[in-house]
Amino acid sequence: MTNPPNTPPETRRKVPPWLLPAVIFGAVALVATLVTVALTMRDVPRPVPAAAVERPTGHPATETTPATMSTSLPVAHGSLDPNGPKVELINLASARSRLDAGTALFVDVRSGSDYAAGHIPGAITITAKDIDTQLNALAPGSVIIAYGDSARPDSGQRGAQIFMDLGYPKMIALEGGFQDWEKAGNPVEK
Repeated sequence: MTNPPNTPPETRRKVPPWLLPAVIFGAVALVATLVTVALTMRDVPRPVPAAAVERPTGHPATETTPATMSTSLPVAHGSLDPNGPKVELINLASARSRLDAGTALFVDVRSGSDYAAGHIPGAITITAKDIDTQLNALAPGSVIIAYGDSARPDSGQRGAQIFMDLGYPKMIALEGGFQDWEKAGNPVEK
């Protein structure tokens, strides 16, 4: 698309109408990708100098381990960031009350296939295209409740930390996780 030579500069190169939705979609996809990667990525174990590992006096490794050798301590998958924002927990009964009252938006931080297999009614997945719109459109007094997998009880809290690090308002985490919600007889959407 070219402009005639006598066209005033202020009318040239108008932004195509499709550009704004494309930029918004790209930003939402980027946020969803970052959250997904952060939740599913395994932390690399950090090396600990052999001299810093406590051993009983007279232990053979104390005498034979060179000072340059290191061991590593495992870091749990999806563990909380000790330096991250503090995340309040909500128990199942209080979360159910908020669901029934319509004063909570649930954010499922599990994988897309787990979400598809079953989730809290009305919950959005971190891969939702309109996650920004839904989170920003909450009614006053509403809360955002993140939840994960009961097998990794900190995953909901870690998800909330990541959202708070990205600038979202204070979030709370469901105590336990989805399986605990389901076992308690609460409604599930598939």
